[in-house]
Amino acid sequence: MQRRRGNQGLEADHGIDHLPSPSTRRRRRHHSSANDSLGKQSGYSRCFICLLFVLFFVVLILEFQVYLMIGVSNFTYTDSTASTATNNGDGAVTQINTGNADDANNKSDLKQKTQTPTKLPTKVAHHSFQPTGKQQRWRVKAARRDSDANSKYWKTHTPDPVPPLPPNTDPETGAQLPPVIAYVTTLTKCGPKHRGGLDGAAVLLHSIRRNSHGWVPMQEQFDKAKLPTDKIKGPQYGGHGGRYRHRAYVIVDPMASPNNLDRSGECARFLQKIGYTILHRPPLVPLFEVNDQGTDIGNQFYKELKNQGYVGIQRPNDGPTAPRPGVNPTRLQMYMHNDGCCGYTELLKLHVYGMVEHELAVHLDFDSLLLRPMDDLFDAMLGKGDEATRRSTLSLAKLPRTKKVDFSKPIDAAFTRDYNSVGAPSLDAPVGYQGGFLVVRPSLEVLERYRTILKRGEFLLGPRDGWAGKHGGFYGDVTFQGILPYYYEDVAPDGEHNEVELDRCIYNQMADNPRKSSYKFPRATPLDPKEMGFRDMNICRDGRKDCSDTDCQRIHPKDSITTHFTFCKKPWDCSEGLPGTVASGTCLGLLKEWYGIRRELEDWWLLPSSDNSRSFYWNYKTISEMQISRAGTLNSTQYFGYCHGIGPEGYHRLVEPDIPR
Repeated sequence: MQRRRGNQGLEADHGIDHLPSPSTRRRRRHHSSANDSLGKQSGYSRCFICLLFVLFFVVLILEFQVYLMIGVSNFTYTDSTASTATNNGDGAVTQINTGNADDANNKSDLKQKTQTPTKLPTKVAHHSFQPTGKQQRWRVKAARRDSDANSKYWKTHTPDPVPPLPPNTDPETGAQLPPVIAYVTTLTKCGPKHRGGLDGAAVLLHSIRRNSHGWVPMQEQFDKAKLPTDKIKGPQYGGHGGRYRHRAYVIVDPMASPNNLDRSGECARFLQKIGYTILHRPPLVPLFEVNDQGTDIGNQFYKELKNQGYVGIQRPNDGPTAPRPGVNPTRLQMYMHNDGCCGYTELLKLHVYGMVEHELAVHLDFDSLLLRPMDDLFDAMLGKGDEATRRSTLSLAKLPRTKKVDFSKPIDAAFTRDYNSVGAPSLDAPVGYQGGFLVVRPSLEVLERYRTILKRGEFLLGPRDGWAGKHGGFYGDVTFQGILPYYYEDVAPDGEHNEVELDRCIYNQMADNPRKSSYKFPRATPLDPKEMGFRDMNICRDGRKDCSDTDCQRIHPKDSITTHFTFCKKPWDCSEGLPGTVASGTCLGLLKEWYGIRRELEDWWLLPSSDNSRSFYWNYKTISEMQISRAGTLNSTQYFGYCHGIGPEGYHRLVEPDIPR
């Protein structure tokens, strides 16, 4: 046996072929075939397992992309203090709370040449929607997470009190001083895309300042400072003060709090620096039920917020406003979370009703501008002067849905309607209030009624018929622009309020076209319909046969009191003002006024303050950067040197001041 094995090994070592017998060859072929079969099966199994791993990772990546698209916030509130946040002075940007149907519908290419009108793009704007399937699971999770993060903030914080107002009498002369009007705006988020809106907030504040009591015209200020008058280059309208004093506030969501140590707090800190007063405010009602995790039970305010419930908690189970069969229980909340520009945080604007320290409160978006004082409106709302004067000086709308105003008593609210968001124009079509402009007499009772509206959540879906089945089907219907008309026209007791619809060409002027366009979104009237690719249709958006008396795109800027940059696009986008349309002249005039007021603001920041303390701009480097920002080459007569090209990339940002004034 040993020799046989040795011989086999020797034969192998010397490369001698060993010829097996036929039976041995058959056995070997059988075993080889079996082994090949097993090898193939093992290879198939390995490939199948690898394929499963690849599919698993592909699914993970796709779900992660969906996770990013739904905007799940990884935000963690980081506070520089461990106690209640109370701040005096601050401002902020919402997303930037310039969310209107007109903004969503005006995403046209800003890179076209200034004098060459082109066909407008066909990009579809994003609107609120009802997520389904897998997307719904992720989006509901994201919405709940945002709601929980907001609620968690209020465990250790309380709303900021309104700082005491200045005296009602002049300390030197003893003369009676006019009321202080609260100018309010909102900040819900702060990120790189919101930086242009910061400039809008700064210019808005200066437009308020220069049209309020106590303002000294810039010419006189330059003369007093003994500066050359030829350096004055600024706006054409207003700027001579007004009959009412002012104070500017920013209602801030915790996500954009100035106490946040990261970049999310930069917007509020900047606006606080230039003169805004910060007011942290919670939602009137949490969007979802508060998910109380951990052992920390929170402060008393948190307990009260938790006890308020959540949106829809008091929804009736039967009757005309009960949920319709088949509608997902979270559908309304998800609509609110995704609605308009800012989702559910858009309803922070309702806190304007809580400014009871002031006789009147005005809410404006950051892309708004005061061209002249609103004194006539304030007089009418406060019942000052004789009735005939109030009636003759106030510019009211004269439209089918306009309510008759009783000038014998004070006015509770003033607004403009957003006819551009009406889908199917008719005399009976529901129309929302424009969300960028609202003037009210503050009332805590009214604020509580809005809280009740949210807890009842009587917004009919499936189909989307709106609040009580009457106020819906337009942009922002589920939040601010829809809840306002629902309150004044359905909820408020008959005869309790005396609200007015203002002429939207005079107040909150957007240079909008009163007629429907053949384009999918509202558009200005084209000078050459064939060249522009769209035309006006013979359909008025307010349902009338003739709407030429509300053709705001043809109104000269000198005739308007406030403006809202929606159709004309944003000044910080170096807009060319809708070339090729009849609105071009109006838009260019309004945009030019914005750049002029920015120029005046910078000049004012260079002047020493009234007590001869340092000005806003005093550091040589800062002043040099400010001068460079005025060196833009794009039509300096129109853009005042703040642009070197059309589009946001061609805009020169406002240089941050050195110290508060």
